[in-house]
This record gives sequence, C-alpha cells and structure tokens, in this order.
Amino acid sequence: MSVKSMLVVGGLFLLFVLIGWICYTGSKIKRDLANLYPPPGQLVDVGGYRLHINCQGGANENTPTVVMEAAEFSLSWDSVQPEVAKFTRVCTYDRAGLGWSEASPYPRTAANIVEELHTLLEQAGEKPPYVLVGHSKGGMYVRLFAHTYPNEVAGMVLVDSSHEEQELRFPETITELNRKGRVQTITLLDIVRPLNSIGLVTPIIKNNSDVLLGTLPENVREMGLALVLKDTFFRTVVDETEALEDTFAEIRAAKITTLGEMPLIVLTAVDQFDALEGQVAAEDVEQLKSVALELQTELSELSPKRKLMLVNESGHFIQVDQPQVVIDAIREVIEAVRH
Repeated sequence: MSVKSMLVVGGLFLLFVLIGWICYTGSKIKRDLANLYPPPGQLVDVGGYRLHINCQGGANENTPTVVMEAAEFSLSWDSVQPEVAKFTRVCTYDRAGLGWSEASPYPRTAANIVEELHTLLEQAGEKPPYVLVGHSKGGMYVRLFAHTYPNEVAGMVLVDSSHEEQELRFPETITELNRKGRVQTITLLDIVRPLNSIGLVTPIIKNNSDVLLGTLPENVREMGLALVLKDTFFRTVVDETEALEDTFAEIRAAKITTLGEMPLIVLTAVDQFDALEGQVAAEDVEQLKSVALELQTELSELSPKRKLMLVNESGHFIQVDQPQVVIDAIREVIEAVRH
C-alpha cells in the first residue's frame, strides 16, 4: 500500500472515530436530559398512544378549569400557569409528538388535534366547563374546540392568535415570506431529524439552545432542550407545518362566526412587526399592522362579552414577554364566568 493510500485510510479511520465519538456524546446528552426532566404531569392513553397533561390548582363546582393550548411548547406557559393555579385549576398539555406526549398515527389536522384534546380531558377526569387559552395557531385550535363542543366552554383568552384568513389578507410579500419560511423550516428539519436520532447534531443543538429556545422562559430552556432532542419533535414540527395551510382552510370551512355569550379577551402584540423593517418595504409593514389589527378585532367580535387589548413592548410570545398581562386576562375571564 502506498503512503498516499495509507494516509487516506488513516484519515477515514479517524473520521469514523470522530463521528462515532460525536454520536456517543450526543446520545448521552439526550439520555441524561431525558432522565433529568421526566414528565411533570401524567401520561394519559387517548386511543393507543399517550398524551401528557399537567394540571395545577384546586377544582370545585364554582371554579372552571383553564386549559392552555400552546404554539409548540407547553413550557411557554411556565411563567403563567403557577400564578393562574392560585385562583383556579389550570392544565397545560403537549400535543401528540411534542413535549412528553407520544406521536399520533393520525394527520395533524385541526379536527384531529381538537378530538385528541377532548379525549385527553375526558380520560384525565378534567371536567367542563373550561376556559380555553390559545396562543398563535393554538388560538385556532381552541376556537374549533369551542365550536365543536359549545356546551363545554365557558370563556376564552386568545393570545396573539392566528386567524384563518391571514394568508389571504396579509400583503403578498408577507405571505410569500411566511411560505418560504415554512419551506425552509421543513427542509432543514428533514435534514436534522435523522442526524439528531443518532446523536450526530445533538452537541450543535445544545450549544445553540439559547437561540433555538428563545421563546421559552429562561428557567425552563434546558428542560425545553430535552424535549427538542426527542426523536418525535422535529417530525411533528414538520407535520404541523406542512398541515398549516390545510388548517387555515379547515377553520375557514367551519365558519366560526360566533362563540355565543362567553367572556372573551383577545390579546395582540402591536410591536412585533417592527422586526420586519429592513426585510420588506415599509409600506408593507404598515399594511401588515393594519390588517393584523383588523383580524384581531374580528376575533374579538365573536362574542358580545369581549375585550381587545393591545400589548406594548412584547413579541409574539406575550406569555413569555409580558406574562402578567396574560395572567390578568385569564383572571378577568374567570371572574366573569363565576358571576
């Protein structure tokens, strides 16, 4: 064997050793974090797979249970749930494939997600009436829940909720930017997912966790890292992202024109779109702000017992940036329901 061949073989050997060491290290990080952060709530069978639900606070006949639907991480409610638990019972949960929940064999449509949540609450023994709190796309899920089970929902708080017509009414440049972002997310995660399953990219994810988990309260970001590293997480994010346009269409088809007489508070972050300045034309940003406010106003008009609140100095994750605003809104709806 020539010297050159020996160098090539030696280089390949060292490369395989390095890859093996990285995979071993990454797999160990995943195991250690999984052991460090077991489910804080309970895992409940909803038909052959289990969903995680974490309930805090007492329950009685005069206390409706708050059920919180996140964009992705139930941990995003960490600064809100303990405070709400001081005046009513409150449950957070993880949709199938996210957090501590097991993956679902069913498509990630809004209807399936609503049915899974309804089954979860029944099987966990959490009885209605509920006050539903939904953030971002979670706002669409809780509205469909209330539309499907109107007798079980007594009130609602929408936290910068998505609107089923936003893709149709936002400026085209914004809609196209959002669509490209979804395509890029799907492409990236389809690459990362198999590499994460063998631990190859785990150290990279860990070293960039502050960037990846910046939408979580700081005290639960390491816990969030444990959940991101689970094999089901990236697959589920891809599935939900791919289903988003179908979800918009599904909610539009439901024609949710009213939520009845329930108390309803809609929170919207008015400053969040300033971050787009420099990426798109200034006039598009202004039009986006105007249309977004129109859409949030329409959501508030789903009930005559309504309030629309503009939240300053907050990004899209109001529950992280301004948790007290969300806590106070939930308290106000709870008091209205009780009286």
